[in-house]
Amino acid sequence: MKLSKNLYVLLLSASLSIFVTACGGGGSGSNSDSEAQNTQDNSENTSDNSNDPQKENDSNSSDASDLINYGNPATKTNLYADFDGEEGNEVDDPELPTFSNTVYINLTDGTYSLDNETYSDLSLSSLAATTIMDDLVVSKNDGVISIDASDISDPTQYILSGTLENGSIEIIAKKNASVGLTLDNVDITSGNYPAIAVGPKTATTYVTFKNTNYLTDGRIYGIGYSSANGTDYYDQEVDPSLDVSGASETQKWALGSDDNGTLTTKGIFRISGDGILNVSTAYKHGIYAKNRIYLYGGKIAVENSGRNGIQSKNGFDMEGGTVYIHGTGEHTNKQSRGIIVSGDESSDGYGLGGIRINDGTVKIDTTGKAISAKWDIEDDAETTTTDDDPSPVVVINGGNFDIKTRASVIDSDFSSYVTYYDADGISTYEKEKCSPEGIEGKLGVKINGGTFVINTTDDALNASRSGDGYINISGGELYLHATSADAIDSNGSIKIIGGTIVAIATMGSENAFDCDDQLVIENGTLIGLAGSSEIANTTGTSQITAFASSSTIGNSGSSLAIKDESGNVVYAFTIPSVASNYSLATISSPNFSSGKTYSVYSGVSLSGGKAFNGLYTTLPSVSSGTETKSFTTTSGSYIYNLGVDSHGGPGGGGPGGTPPMAP
Repeated sequence: MKLSKNLYVLLLSASLSIFVTACGGGGSGSNSDSEAQNTQDNSENTSDNSNDPQKENDSNSSDASDLINYGNPATKTNLYADFDGEEGNEVDDPELPTFSNTVYINLTDGTYSLDNETYSDLSLSSLAATTIMDDLVVSKNDGVISIDASDISDPTQYILSGTLENGSIEIIAKKNASVGLTLDNVDITSGNYPAIAVGPKTATTYVTFKNTNYLTDGRIYGIGYSSANGTDYYDQEVDPSLDVSGASETQKWALGSDDNGTLTTKGIFRISGDGILNVSTAYKHGIYAKNRIYLYGGKIAVENSGRNGIQSKNGFDMEGGTVYIHGTGEHTNKQSRGIIVSGDESSDGYGLGGIRINDGTVKIDTTGKAISAKWDIEDDAETTTTDDDPSPVVVINGGNFDIKTRASVIDSDFSSYVTYYDADGISTYEKEKCSPEGIEGKLGVKINGGTFVINTTDDALNASRSGDGYINISGGELYLHATSADAIDSNGSIKIIGGTIVAIATMGSENAFDCDDQLVIENGTLIGLAGSSEIANTTGTSQITAFASSSTIGNSGSSLAIKDESGNVVYAFTIPSVASNYSLATISSPNFSSGKTYSVYSGVSLSGGKAFNGLYTTLPSVSSGTETKSFTTTSGSYIYNLGVDSHGGPGGGGPGGTPPMAP
């Protein structure tokens, strides 16, 4: 979308009141040019349920008396200064073009150069446009600096430096253009617009960070920003002569742009470099691409009390770099989330809509979901054919992950209707919901490598498509702890063929490994501690796996060991303090073999070895302890119940029900 060169920014007073519920609201506008608020992106949809028959019948629904004041602009934050993890590797973008033109722009004094030596005035204090080279025009109107390169075919890069207060940058590229955007000690605080916007939707922007940069969004949650009252939004004070038939009613309208991100594009972002970008927003998303985001390097930190840290429609691909997201927004049904890919049911979005991470570091501490490929066939599909469906799968081959979610789980199947205002100030009425999962792929999650420490309220790993959802783990080290849900939850199958896994879900009814189909264990070293004693259907498992209770392996803070008949230690684990109340332990290791007798010892002392969150990958020496159980493995049998009283669930544990007790 091109921003108008004749827009006048409406300055909002600091006392502006924005009305939302105690958890706020998050959603979209109806800006037809934005195109990011389409019906496929439920995180940004507007819900109009004024004719919902349940609204009149639900005595628990919110009304205007429940709405409270909310809404403040973001403040500039050096979030990356608080990053304490291992930085990701910086790699080169293999598709970075050779730029034919380079333009240097100093935002502090409003000058430009073509050689970084001789600088000229851009005349930004007037409404006059400056032609800085053939077919490249720069103008400024009420804070918006427009770089019009819509007639330039050659790859052109813009190197920005300096400070811009109450302003923003708009780059208007040619269709299918390659745009270079380097931020080098940039500090932009925007007005009623994104800090930096690039169009059109067919452009590819190669973003490079150098040194430390700041983008602070000046927009406020709960306002309908557009180019004119009644164009996309209108409020109660609208001029009655205006045609508002194509606009949405908002609680507050203001001149500006409802583009989704502080750094935003209708096309593709390819991000690299070794510098830092700090993004602060209280509106929608920190970084947004209507198409796709590729990350090769750079250090991105997003402080967000609005919607999501990073969002795209068709995909997020990470080869290196560092992402640090802190999301604090607690808006009803639109909580701040981390990295989100919404998916697009169309010919352009078919087969896309997923997340792939090969390397790098991701640290997320947020209210809602941390990582999600969220397109859901039950909620988002508008056509009966699957030929236009995206593929919401998360694939992780490597990297370091430190993930935390904080909100309480609210299941919409059991919740009341609520009324709230979304990000654009549009009244929304729907069932209350919140699902603060760690890593979610609506169709599937594949983990082939990486190191994960995930602490969540909802499921740590989740695949929610009924019937054919799947979670496959073939490598990596995973610590998964869910305080109010399952550690791993698949509405289809769970398959483990490698890796080291510590899965903890000790709330009464929750499971370490919860699946509607089969739990298949073929390889890997794992421990699962569950509040539920229901054993999964393990019919397809081909690695020796034992199920035990706390009376067999011990309580939190103690250690257990399993020895073979010769006294050799084959398995060891120190039970963490967070597992203070569990009913079922799932134990599996490639060190178990057929035709041997194994003894379980609780309360042992361990020395030496190497452990990942208590689970030993290099076995220690063992002393003391009490033998609690023994079991003998036989050829063709892989499942052993060491005294767990379980009804097994549907098909639970093996053909026909619970696995037999060990002798």
